[in-house]
Amino acid sequence: MGAYYGSIHIRSTDTEEIVEIVKRLAAQEKLKFLISPCINGWISVYSSEKGQNPTVITVIAQQFSGHLINLILYHDDFFYYEYYRGHQLINVYSSEPEYFGTISKEEKERLGGKPEVFADLLAELPNNQTTIEEIAEVLIVRSEEERAEVYQRSLEILKRLQSDANSSDMSELPYDEVFQAAKQFSDFAKLFNISNASTCYEYLQDNEDEEIERWSEFVHIPDPAI
Repeated sequence: MGAYYGSIHIRSTDTEEIVEIVKRLAAQEKLKFLISPCINGWISVYSSEKGQNPTVITVIAQQFSGHLINLILYHDDFFYYEYYRGHQLINVYSSEPEYFGTISKEEKERLGGKPEVFADLLAELPNNQTTIEEIAEVLIVRSEEERAEVYQRSLEILKRLQSDANSSDMSELPYDEVFQAAKQFSDFAKLFNISNASTCYEYLQDNEDEEIERWSEFVHIPDPAI
């Protein structure tokens, strides 16, 4: 089973403001949340349901006018983001726009991502070295033919390793190519200096001792109905 990651990253240093917004949201949607301290200028919000509830980002964006990025990795199969600024959805991207079914050409184009919209955000990041070109490169998805080639190469490597009783070196397997969506997800977060993206509410609850930056400072907001 692939990984499910889902979290919202808010460009703010005011943790108290975000906590109050999320408390109201928890009562409204009957969800539980974990909120990180401000790390590198970002406050991260993790909701139950593995961060996959689409209502959460829209409600927060209605009440916060700054930069918000919703990052989702679905089953290691596709990477998805939403970028809000000024209460508006500015850009959305999916590495597999037809994962759940056929969509129109216009909708596919809408889900293609527009790296140039991040120019204002990049300008606000201290000591920023990220370029629009680097963002665009991360969003490139391999063709079906290229993915088939990677799959076939992986099978050949596995067969060879299995036939060699003395070999246990799995480093030859092209993991970053096979799980391209996971690499896209990780690389995209790094470009914006976002910490603790590769997790979700449930993983955090189950693994409090994992290497999550400043875990002890996270704020827990339970479902008010419990």
